[in-house]
Amino acid sequence: MSTTTANRPKTVSQWLFQKLRDAIIRGDFVEGSPIRQDAIAAEYDVSRMPVREAMRLLEAEGLVNQVPHKGVVVAALNADDARELFEIRSALETVGITRSFPALTNDDIEVIEKAYFDLKNAKQKEILVLHRYFHLTLYRAAGMRLQKMIAEQLDAAQRYHLRFGRGDMVVSDDDDKEHYALVQAARAKNAAAAVRIIQPHVAGSGVSIAASIEERNKHCESLGASEST
Repeated sequence: MSTTTANRPKTVSQWLFQKLRDAIIRGDFVEGSPIRQDAIAAEYDVSRMPVREAMRLLEAEGLVNQVPHKGVVVAALNADDARELFEIRSALETVGITRSFPALTNDDIEVIEKAYFDLKNAKQKEILVLHRYFHLTLYRAAGMRLQKMIAEQLDAAQRYHLRFGRGDMVVSDDDDKEHYALVQAARAKNAAAAVRIIQPHVAGSGVSIAASIEERNKHCESLGASEST
């Protein structure tokens, strides 16, 4: 994997953290696999100090764990974490709508509408990115700090969507109806109506993904039991 050092921010550790964070979310690192800090330093042409700081930041986000005798490993995807992540998303996006919708301008609403139609007409490979963008347009007037927090949780959720979401990465009819209802609520600046949509919309994904993880674990345990007999 080739790496460029162009356009680095002033803080190398933050730059490296973002690079590794994106790679883990994409699934470039398999869950449970070790991250060799000397190899990371060599690959990204940095010293060990920013690597250690990047590992600390990744651990704070729950993306890696320190394991005795193994060092830093990529955190496993688990049902409890999925439920917690999507509950946090639901809470943050509820606050985002409550703050954003009353302050939406006509230009904001046009951006939301365009994001909806772009997602509706997206090609399969574009859906994940455009789905994230559509959600973020809803919070355009919520303030930069809250937008950043929501974006971080949307990014973290992508790791679960890519592994345990719908494999065909399509927008279901139900999802599309909910997205359009959010657009209508934005037009009316009706935050209460949007909150009633967004809470089950987000939390439902968490419940579904957690169930998929638990089913995977049961299947793995069953295979392990049959192989040991």
